[in-house]
Amino acid sequence: MITVLIIDDDEHMRKACSRVLSAQGWSVLCAETGDEGLALLKNGERKIDVILLDNLMPGMSGTDVLAQVKTLDPAVPVIMITGCVTEEYSAEITSMGASGCLPKPFTPAQLRETIKKVVQ
Repeated sequence: MITVLIIDDDEHMRKACSRVLSAQGWSVLCAETGDEGLALLKNGERKIDVILLDNLMPGMSGTDVLAQVKTLDPAVPVIMITGCVTEEYSAEITSMGASGCLPKPFTPAQLRETIKKVVQ
């Protein structure tokens, strides 16, 4: 079973993604902040197969969280979600180790397909 960690300060986005992914039979963990998400990863209670990470959050930014995730577990795929995707941003997050970027708004099908691609 795939376990997805969603790190996003937007409760609506967390719940919507969680519903879509749970309907696939995947296990979902949610965190409202980067610190919460990193704590779940460090905890190691459950193996996390992929992280869905919002770029703009209060406190720690998505790219800050990405850098720490890659220090803790370089093998875990991270998909950045953001409302603003440019070639420069895509290049930056790829160089930092992100597996992809999912521009907002996205459909449930786009979410599922993006995650399937990075976990295969």
